Amino acid sequence: MLRRTGLTVKMLIFTALLGAVLWMVSDNYQTRTLTHLFHEKLAERFSNEAQEHRTLFDRQIKIYSQAAKILVSSQMLHDYLQQTTWVEPSLATIHYHHRAPAWMPNHSILRQFVMPRYTLLLDSQGRVREVYNWDRTQPATELLSPSVMLLALSVNQSYLTKLNDGPYLVSSEPVLIDGEQVATLMLASPLDSQFLRDSQTLSTTRHTVALLSEESDTIIVSSDPIAAPGGMSLSALSDTHRTVGRGFFDYGSSDFVIRFASFIPLQEVNDLTRAVLDRARQQRSLVTTTFVLVFMLLIYMLTRRLRVMTERVVEFSNHMAIRHPKSDTRDELAILEDRFKTLASTIIRETEALEYQASHDPLTDLPNRKLLNERLQSALMRSEVTHKPLVLMLSDLDHFKEINDTLGHHVGDLVLQQAAERLYNTVRKTDTVARLGGDEFSILLPDANLQQATLIAEQIGRIFDEPFYVEEHELKVGISIGIAESPSHGDDVNILMQRADVAMYHAKQNGYIFAVYDPSTDTHHVSRLELLTDLRRAIEYGELEPHYQCKLDIRSGKIIGTEALLRWKHPERGMIHPDEIIPLAEQTGLIRPLTNLVLKRALQECARWREHGFELTVAVNMSAQCLRDNTLIDTLSQALEEYKLPPFCFILELTESDIMTDPIRAKNILTELNAIGVGIAVDDFGTGYSSLAYLKQLPVSEIKIDRSFVMEMLEDDNDLVIVRTIIDLAHNLGMSVVAEGVTSKTALNVLGKLGCDEAQGFFIDKPISSQTLLQRLLAKPSMAASSYKRRA
Repeated sequence: MLRRTGLTVKMLIFTALLGAVLWMVSDNYQTRTLTHLFHEKLAERFSNEAQEHRTLFDRQIKIYSQAAKILVSSQMLHDYLQQTTWVEPSLATIHYHHRAPAWMPNHSILRQFVMPRYTLLLDSQGRVREVYNWDRTQPATELLSPSVMLLALSVNQSYLTKLNDGPYLVSSEPVLIDGEQVATLMLASPLDSQFLRDSQTLSTTRHTVALLSEESDTIIVSSDPIAAPGGMSLSALSDTHRTVGRGFFDYGSSDFVIRFASFIPLQEVNDLTRAVLDRARQQRSLVTTTFVLVFMLLIYMLTRRLRVMTERVVEFSNHMAIRHPKSDTRDELAILEDRFKTLASTIIRETEALEYQASHDPLTDLPNRKLLNERLQSALMRSEVTHKPLVLMLSDLDHFKEINDTLGHHVGDLVLQQAAERLYNTVRKTDTVARLGGDEFSILLPDANLQQATLIAEQIGRIFDEPFYVEEHELKVGISIGIAESPSHGDDVNILMQRADVAMYHAKQNGYIFAVYDPSTDTHHVSRLELLTDLRRAIEYGELEPHYQCKLDIRSGKIIGTEALLRWKHPERGMIHPDEIIPLAEQTGLIRPLTNLVLKRALQECARWREHGFELTVAVNMSAQCLRDNTLIDTLSQALEEYKLPPFCFILELTESDIMTDPIRAKNILTELNAIGVGIAVDDFGTGYSSLAYLKQLPVSEIKIDRSFVMEMLEDDNDLVIVRTIIDLAHNLGMSVVAEGVTSKTALNVLGKLGCDEAQGFFIDKPISSQTLLQRLLAKPSMAASSYKRRA
């Protein structure tokens, strides 16, 4: 029955049951929990109060000594002693005072310190002559005839002792007149209930305190003899009081050990706990009721939207022709889960295929340069730990260009496939064979040395001595191999690749099958320094010139934009490719002035075209290092303002790898650029390692399909699938698509059928100078769009 019930009804029933269960369970559980927690808090509070009681009791003990010092310094006492002559000791009797005697200061002065039970005045021989006992009680016999030890131990300090089998506090001070001791003043009080109450006068609480015997938990005396009478054990009080702060009272001047404790009435604890529980129960009732009502409302709103979402997902999956198992359930969540599971598995398969294609060469199915670099980096890191060498081989095929030009690209591709298979079958399973592009291959040999590498290179040479049989052609294809070892030749990916390339070039120049890197043959660093000097001068004097390759709107057949491509005609080296200029500029810090030069030159030419009525856009490739330039946005804004160009005329192109170098900073910079109206394009899409899940978070307006897929799509169905998938996915994310590397009318027609927006390649136009482009546009104005609006 529930299976055919809608999600809304199920959730409302569940909510009602949940509310009932919460109501029944929460009260019992939270009552126990709150009681436990509150008792812990009370225990902490009572412990602090007990510490306060101990502190006040200790203060009451120690203040006796201070009070005695103040009394002996009283001028009234000194005047009295100077005027009084006591009779002979044998005839003398102790004189008791029930009111303050003449030698005592005013009570108001004394009360701020202490009110001792007995104040005794002794003569210079230590005999008691006068006693002030304001409560008319009889002092202990040991006080009326104090021993020498009692006087010695109580002088200048508060001294705890037992007198008449009871605890007493005694403090004495000599009375000095003109440096001569004429008497002794002694303060004494029994440690009884009154003393304990007096000690707690300043306490913030009025709990019972008591002194306990050393041997057992028996009360000697308490501040409330009715509630806790002397002689009672603590166990007898456990039903009515809670004992806290029990511990020894360690006072230095004492001839017996006492323990101090505080008592909290259990009724007070129960009253406090009950009050807290009552408040919590009221709050819990309100929260539970509110939760049930709000949750029911949210469920209704959520399931209502969920039904709409389910309908759309079902419609989308049906549109995508994704098969789902039949089900009679009416539960929208179950339907949505089933559809999402199927969609997710489909997307995962397509994503895995794209990721595999992005890291593998589509022709040979070998790892590409990106995957090789990753494995090489991992191998270098592992080599640092294991201290084992590794070897990198770089090779290219001999006479491959002649085969390609003579017999065509199809035969060349078959040769590359056979070469890849021969290389793969020669090495170990743990080694990596990669195709870097064209006829270049690389082999990574982890945990191998030069001796092992040369043996493998010799074996490869013997295998490549055998002819290649391709479509009834018997072809002789040689190979040249460069070998570099880490760490002896370098411990960095780029350095190792460069030195393997130097060795390969040396082998090819000298007709060797292979060559090991030799620093003496590496002249690259010298030429690099010379090239760097020339590049710096070329930037300074503006010798670098951008050429512009047109971008065609496939629907209208009009030229709507251009891409600025850097060109440098070196006076000695001839035309130098940007692939050599850009890395050099990045490594030497020249990338910022180089970028600024190209950017301003491109915007200047774009403004020139607009003056002649051709509203074309201009795209400029940016290096990953430019994203770390804090002045990029300001420089671009100033240039747009200088040439009076609207921001949409400029498109900034970045490769996937550049974006993923620092994705967080890239997102921030691109968001700021998008905010001022500049277009953002992802160049060479499909060759990097970014995810669409991340790209959709960026303000990307355009995706450019890498030329390797476009050029091969007419002959390779896999490349055609990749192109179609990228176009569909980009459009679903609201991005326009530009196909690079369009070399034929057939390719352009296929791209149009696939829904591609723009095309770029030699079939459209080769990169030309700005002046040549303007002349062509002026000669045939109809070939260019007169207005341009970026697609959403």
